[in-house]
Amino acid sequence: MVNTDHVERESAASISDSPLPSPAINSPATIEDKERRFSPRFFLVLSGILAICGILSFFIDHSVSGQLAAPPHEFRFIGGDLKKLIALSEIFGHGTGVIMVVLAVFALDLENRWRVGILLGTAFGAGLTANVCKFFGVARYRPHAFDFSRPIGDSFYQWFPFLNWFNQEELRQAAYQSFPSGHSATAAGLCVGLCFLYPHARWYFLLVAGLACFQRVVFRMHFPSDVCLGAALGLLIATFLLTYGRLPELVGWLEQKIKTRRSKQAPA
Repeated sequence: MVNTDHVERESAASISDSPLPSPAINSPATIEDKERRFSPRFFLVLSGILAICGILSFFIDHSVSGQLAAPPHEFRFIGGDLKKLIALSEIFGHGTGVIMVVLAVFALDLENRWRVGILLGTAFGAGLTANVCKFFGVARYRPHAFDFSRPIGDSFYQWFPFLNWFNQEELRQAAYQSFPSGHSATAAGLCVGLCFLYPHARWYFLLVAGLACFQRVVFRMHFPSDVCLGAALGLLIATFLLTYGRLPELVGWLEQKIKTRRSKQAPA
């Protein structure tokens, strides 16, 4: 009789020793990875759409924010867990929230640990730009400080507030710093940075950034136009930093310096 067990073992061994075929260049996985790659054009187009929405929102600022200003204010139509979700989403556009996200990436994603500078650059770069626009552009009442018996044009308190920054104390108060929304710009910038590191989760980051922007309107901290234009500015600045601003190259250079220094300090 033929020893079939011996033949089967030799056949299995030969199969296991043979090299695995390399994946095809156009395999579904490779194509999917290409589709998930970061796309600056997407965010530039989205920034343009939000800018147009922001301009058109000037016509609904009074009606939307005026309705929210009427008692019982922000949560007339929202309650339960949705109310909590919107309230907590502000953290995504706050400096403290940015730091918490950066620390989470640093602690959990060892591969991108030293690339968190991308998130810091896009988020704070966008937020700082929005604050500069407030300083040099126009001082505008926040909805919670505005008298809605007046036309919406009166919400713009003063142009070029930096000219009277030290002479008029009210210009340094938060109630006159509505346009554009710094929180929305920061959330949009952080969103772009996260999409750069994790392009497969773009839908989620856009959702959270959208909730953060919506929270600013619901809480009567900004008019809809402030939020749309702030988010458009944040997307534009963050995308510029990642493409023409060479932010990834700078972070990569710093990453290489850190790794080289750590390897030299490691015991032999």
